[in-house]
Amino acid sequence: MSSDSGSAVVAAADSAPHFVLVPMMAAGHAGPMFDMARALARRGALVTFVTTPLNLPRLGRVAGEDAFPIRFLPLRFPCAEAGLPEGCESLDALPGLGLLGNFNHACAMLHAPLVARLRDDAAAGSAPPASCVISDACHPWTGGVARELGVPRLAFDGFCTFSSFCMRQMNVHRIFDGVDDDTRPVRVPGFPIDVEISRARSPGNFTGPGMKEFGEEIMAESARADGLVVNSFAELEPLFVDAYESTIGKKVWTIGPLLLMSTVPSTASDEDADAVRCASWLESKKPRSVVFVSFGSLPGDLAGFERWLSDDGFETRVGERGLVVTGWAPQRAILSHPATGAFVTHCGWNSVLECVAAGLPMATWPHFAEQFMNEKLVVDVLRVGVPVGVKGTAQWGVEAEAVVATRDDVARAVAAVLDGGEEGSARRARAADLGRKAREAVARGGSSDRNLKLLVEHVEHQKKSTA
Repeated sequence: MSSDSGSAVVAAADSAPHFVLVPMMAAGHAGPMFDMARALARRGALVTFVTTPLNLPRLGRVAGEDAFPIRFLPLRFPCAEAGLPEGCESLDALPGLGLLGNFNHACAMLHAPLVARLRDDAAAGSAPPASCVISDACHPWTGGVARELGVPRLAFDGFCTFSSFCMRQMNVHRIFDGVDDDTRPVRVPGFPIDVEISRARSPGNFTGPGMKEFGEEIMAESARADGLVVNSFAELEPLFVDAYESTIGKKVWTIGPLLLMSTVPSTASDEDADAVRCASWLESKKPRSVVFVSFGSLPGDLAGFERWLSDDGFETRVGERGLVVTGWAPQRAILSHPATGAFVTHCGWNSVLECVAAGLPMATWPHFAEQFMNEKLVVDVLRVGVPVGVKGTAQWGVEAEAVVATRDDVARAVAAVLDGGEEGSARRARAADLGRKAREAVARGGSSDRNLKLLVEHVEHQKKSTA
């Protein structure tokens, strides 16, 4: 539903709480938040989804969604003012890490236009006043937006509770102060289990002007938030949800897996050539015989990788035994297909959660950000993954010279995941059980379904008490 149909929105959602969702402009961040928008709208809330002109068509809206009270608010992205090339309206469009600071600055420049637009729409009667802001933690400027509007702000990490809480403890206790070796593991204090991590493998290990200060701003605003919204479910990591809430004295709303709350079909459509090709190829394979390999939406030098595939003759040598998709792969459909038996993943949380929802085990190959912590959850806590055994670290936007994993490392991990012995069977059984619990969490009366209902009611109550 566009912002032009304001009178209908107000009539339909007169007394409903109005959530303003501000995602990070990147595929891996905006997708789950759009799933959240759908879920909130189906609960009767009005949702304003903030985006930009170039990001709006990428949201993957489907036929029939106009029935939901979702307003799309595309704000002009100030590329030129922030020193960005025209068209760099999303994180994955940046040519390199050197412009990350400019991108963050451009996002922060949306503060005044967003406040003005929300107030203007409320004054004109085209939308009710905002009741709550839910924003990506990487948008610390939205804390000021919420305070200016006089409404609560909930932070959305896009991580699991395990990694989000671990990051919080690392920051609060400043565990790397005085540590001069980036590769030396340091224990994380005040965490429910014994966890060690090095600075090199810690989230936010980005270099560049102002990046350290930006990371501290994120953590400070997250601490000021009225609560946290997490794309996870209580049964997946109960120990860490409880410990996080107890430590910060605020509610941690687990409302995932959001992908299972989405009405978007996960099967191939005739319009999607890659999806049709993948589905056709998978149909020719035996159950649980296929290993899916994917490294997320920030793969670095994609053109160089495609040249390497061509020069190496990989596809020719593999023949029908393998399939290469160089565009957007229909990951959810692939993981949920009966032929897929395991996933080699970079441990981005979206990918991990999609694999958990599909009930599959993983071979873990983290690169950067919080991926090494996600690996610890998958391998050590949930025990549904086998580590490739990465020997170094990578940085997004920085070409790594060192080999961080060999083909033998990968072969060993994949063989262990697919192993039909007692250990492999137990791992697959645990993965299947988590998949069942994920589906139960989002079903009517499940933990995430209840949390979503309580979240809407909580904001609705706050709205009435301040009216």
